[in-house]
Amino acid sequence: MAFREASLETTAAPARVWQVWSNVNQWPEWNPDMKESRLDGPLKLGATGMINTRSGGKHDVVVTHFEEGRSFELESTALPGTKMAIRATIGSRGAGSQITQGFEPRGLLAPLVGPMMSGQILKTFNAVLAGLKKKVEAAP
Repeated sequence: MAFREASLETTAAPARVWQVWSNVNQWPEWNPDMKESRLDGPLKLGATGMINTRSGGKHDVVVTHFEEGRSFELESTALPGTKMAIRATIGSRGAGSQITQGFEPRGLLAPLVGPMMSGQILKTFNAVLAGLKKKVEAAP
């Protein structure tokens, strides 16, 4: 399956966006869907942790993709036979950035789960990206 994504532009530089977005342990400060989040160490390929969202509950996560300063991906078990990958990507846009959050269901039930959950998940992404934009555009 392909990633389904939501994007937003911000006046903040990519380095500022990365500084905030890559700090998983601080997500509840600006992410309205996040009750709790943590990584058991630095953000890097193979790192593990946990997220607890208002929309999807509590999930163990592993970092399955990592490009320093540009993107990372957390994968969790969504349902039996299905994993959910959430990817964060930062692109340059003039003096600012384009921030994109995407999801991709994986596994045996992905063809069913993806279409069933995509609308609900994308709605939360709009609020998440708006929260991130507000945080990165505020004075540090």
